[in-house]
Amino acid sequence: MQVFKLQTLLPKTLKVKLRIALFSIGFLPYFLILIYTHNLGEEKIIDDVLKTHYAQMSQVKKSVEEQFVSLQKEMRFLASLDIMNDMIVKDVDKRIAQLLIQKEQDLAMNLDLFTLDMSEQVISFSHHQKYNFKYNTSFQEALTHKKSYFFTRNSVVLFTPIYSSLESSEQLGYLLLNYSLLNLKSFTQHKEGIHSIIYHRNSQIEIGEKYKDIVLDITPIRGQSIDDSYLVLYEPFKGILDAWSLVYMIEKSVALAFLDSFIFFVWGLFGLGFVIIALISWWISKRILYPISKLSQATQSIISTQDYTTQVSVKSQGEISTLADDFNAMIRETNNAFEVLEKENKLRLLRFIQLINIFNQLIETQSEEACITIALDELKELMPHQKFSFSREYPTYKQSEKRLNYLMLYIKNFKKQSCDFYGVIHLEYTQELNDSYEYKFYRSIATMIMLQLDQIRLIEQTQEISRAKSNFISHMSHELRTPLHTILSSTQYLISYENLTEQQQEKIATVESSADHLLGMINDILDLAQIEAGKISATIIKISSDEVEKIIEEIISMLEVLAEQKNIAIRFENKIPKPIIVQVDIRLLKQIIINLLSNAIKFTHQGSIDLLLELHAQGLAIKIQDSGIGISPQNLSKLFDEFSQIKNQDTNQQKGSGLGLAISKKLSKLFDGDIILESEGEGCGTKAIVVLRRK
Repeated sequence: MQVFKLQTLLPKTLKVKLRIALFSIGFLPYFLILIYTHNLGEEKIIDDVLKTHYAQMSQVKKSVEEQFVSLQKEMRFLASLDIMNDMIVKDVDKRIAQLLIQKEQDLAMNLDLFTLDMSEQVISFSHHQKYNFKYNTSFQEALTHKKSYFFTRNSVVLFTPIYSSLESSEQLGYLLLNYSLLNLKSFTQHKEGIHSIIYHRNSQIEIGEKYKDIVLDITPIRGQSIDDSYLVLYEPFKGILDAWSLVYMIEKSVALAFLDSFIFFVWGLFGLGFVIIALISWWISKRILYPISKLSQATQSIISTQDYTTQVSVKSQGEISTLADDFNAMIRETNNAFEVLEKENKLRLLRFIQLINIFNQLIETQSEEACITIALDELKELMPHQKFSFSREYPTYKQSEKRLNYLMLYIKNFKKQSCDFYGVIHLEYTQELNDSYEYKFYRSIATMIMLQLDQIRLIEQTQEISRAKSNFISHMSHELRTPLHTILSSTQYLISYENLTEQQQEKIATVESSADHLLGMINDILDLAQIEAGKISATIIKISSDEVEKIIEEIISMLEVLAEQKNIAIRFENKIPKPIIVQVDIRLLKQIIINLLSNAIKFTHQGSIDLLLELHAQGLAIKIQDSGIGISPQNLSKLFDEFSQIKNQDTNQQKGSGLGLAISKKLSKLFDGDIILESEGEGCGTKAIVVLRRK
């Protein structure tokens, strides 16, 4: 019995192979798209929906938790005010009540503020009607468990102790905030295909609207459940609402509507593409292969006969015809070029290797004497039958001697911007060097020597200048900082302990501000000098984009107070679909982001600041977009210059040294990063982009 072989089914001719290849190249993408859509499309879309809504849930959850943290901070602030001492006299003047009423109006939420004395009697309240405190038992239970809150049926009550400002150990009572759970409804959504609620896992209390036919089975950890009709996502809160969960309910038919229409489109495209690709493959293969087959036959003839006089005749237009003509020209020139190329290639390769070897030896020298000594040694080793010597005297040859027997060396004078005579290398031949190509070879060596001498001298001058600069800055900064610290100490003492008039205090404050500004400028100059002197080194580590996100959030929390003072909102969004690894120095990265975000806050008078974490062609990009004063296009490139400040009506009011962006740019280069500034013009805001490279 004959054994079946797979090779019998494979095509033998180029024509069939080309047609199959062309058809496969055109048809395979449609086939793969169809398979992917049928098998992985639904799973992929559901995964994308889950990721998108989990991100939304995290944002909503964060907003809810931040609201409670903010309320607790407000309560601690109110409890610390001196006005709370009025509780001793039962708030006779109603000053505490007026404060609570004003704070309730400022918060603009459904809540009540009131104070209790140590006997749990209401002293003051934020409503016009007297508040009747009914939750003594729950209040005492919360105190027993050392909590600062407790829940009622429809609200959560936050409280904080009030201490006398006259005697810190004396407790006057408690400040309470009755927060209605209906406030949480603003964090839910109800639209076509998506409902969200805030759900109490134990009592099954629901805030918001859910689908009527969904039965919820929520666990205390993050998770999801998927059935034939709905996707249910849930995530627990932290802190005060630790017994609650945020629940998203998504109709599966709405999430997969795009997939159904796309599958129908792909099937139609599949059938049409099959026919078109088959016809195109057949036609292209026929057009291509005929002239190529003739060219192949002629080539085989030349290979077998070694007859380079053979010419190829192809009756075709375009690239094939050009290829045939070029092939004929190549055959005509090949035979004549073989011997010449072989000789020249050997000589050029030898000379090239010799030049590389001499160059490698020269670039390792660090002094002028060593450079000349190494050059003469290499020349003697290269040409042992000839003699070479060096002299610093200008040659005075007789007229009978020719210029080809010596190599003049000139070196640059960087101070005078001129070229000065340095010396001469003598080629002591038994006969004159008449070969110009040989002389050019030695002239190339002389050029290498002069370049290395220039480099050595330039490095020495640069190092000398750098040392002088560093010493000057170090001494000057030390001499300036000492009296500045004395000035600052004196002004702070005068402001704090001397009985100055208001006008005198303003004058002293002006002196203090100016001295502090000058001290900051000196510190910036020192930082810049340390960077240029190489005294600041980067500790580069590999971190994920999630860690970069945490660093940005930490810096936002640090600078958010400055933004709130100017009523500026700072928004942050991570647009990275999945974590990637970048290489950074965390300490330098924090300093750069703080500098850029501080600048954005400084030059933004109203509006907002957006921080985005996005993918970049080189890795990651941290974008800081403000709605501030903006920069004209012609001034953008100047901002990275040292001591550069763009003057306009707004920046004239801002203090600074003009070194912040220059320092940030240099710091980013230490870990192979970069900073880019973009602006559409004055009044249009500015975008600062920090680029972090992949590992």
